[in-house]
Amino acid sequence: MKVTLNIPYFLGAILAFVIAYGIITYKIDQYIKFAGELNALGCFILSFTMGVMMLFGSFERAPKK
Repeated sequence: MKVTLNIPYFLGAILAFVIAYGIITYKIDQYIKFAGELNALGCFILSFTMGVMMLFGSFERAPKK
Protein backbone atom coordinates (compact mmCIF):
# COMPACT_ATOMS: atom_id res chain seq x y z
CA MET A 1 0.00 0.00 0.00
CA LYS A 2 1.41 3.35 -1.05
CA VAL A 3 0.55 6.47 0.94
CA THR A 4 0.74 10.06 -0.26
CA LEU A 5 0.88 13.25 1.77
CA ASN A 6 -1.70 15.97 1.19
CA ILE A 7 0.38 19.11 1.80
CA PRO A 8 -2.37 21.70 2.61
CA TYR A 9 -3.87 19.50 5.33
CA PHE A 10 -0.42 18.71 6.71
CA LEU A 11 0.51 22.40 6.93
CA GLY A 12 -2.84 23.13 8.61
CA ALA A 13 -2.14 20.40 11.15
CA ILE A 14 1.28 21.85 11.93
CA LEU A 15 -0.28 25.31 12.38
CA ALA A 16 -2.97 23.93 14.71
CA PHE A 17 -0.35 22.13 16.80
CA VAL A 18 1.76 25.31 17.02
CA ILE A 19 -1.28 27.24 18.26
CA ALA A 20 -2.05 24.50 20.80
CA TYR A 21 1.57 24.56 21.99
CA GLY A 22 1.46 28.34 22.33
CA ILE A 23 -1.71 28.14 24.41
CA ILE A 24 -0.38 25.47 26.75
CA THR A 25 2.93 27.29 27.34
CA TYR A 26 1.23 30.72 27.81
CA LYS A 27 3.21 32.25 24.90
CA ILE A 28 0.02 33.14 23.06
CA ASP A 29 -1.14 35.24 26.04
CA GLN A 30 0.98 38.07 24.65
CA TYR A 31 -1.46 38.31 21.72
CA ILE A 32 -4.75 36.94 23.08
CA LYS A 33 -6.19 37.68 26.51
CA PHE A 34 -8.41 34.82 27.63
CA ALA A 35 -11.26 35.54 30.08
CA GLY A 36 -10.25 32.57 32.23
CA GLU A 37 -8.39 29.31 32.42
CA LEU A 38 -11.36 27.30 31.17
CA ASN A 39 -11.50 29.43 28.01
CA ALA A 40 -7.82 28.75 27.37
CA LEU A 41 -8.39 25.04 27.99
CA GLY A 42 -11.32 24.97 25.58
CA CYS A 43 -9.31 26.75 22.90
CA PHE A 44 -6.43 24.31 23.44
CA ILE A 45 -8.73 21.31 23.12
CA LEU A 46 -10.28 22.69 19.92
CA SER A 47 -6.95 23.47 18.28
CA PHE A 48 -5.37 20.17 19.32
CA THR A 49 -8.36 18.20 18.07
CA MET A 50 -8.32 20.10 14.79
CA GLY A 51 -4.60 19.34 14.44
CA VAL A 52 -5.15 15.62 15.00
CA MET A 53 -8.05 15.48 12.54
CA MET A 54 -6.12 17.37 9.88
CA LEU A 55 -3.10 15.12 10.43
CA PHE A 56 -5.27 12.05 9.83
CA GLY A 57 -6.71 13.72 6.72
CA SER A 58 -3.29 14.55 5.31
CA PHE A 59 -2.40 10.91 4.63
CA GLU A 60 -4.25 9.21 1.82
CA ARG A 61 -3.82 6.13 -0.32
CA ALA A 62 -2.24 6.57 -3.70
CA PRO A 63 -4.50 5.53 -6.58
CA LYS A 64 -3.62 2.27 -8.30
CA LYS A 65 -2.49 2.53 -11.88
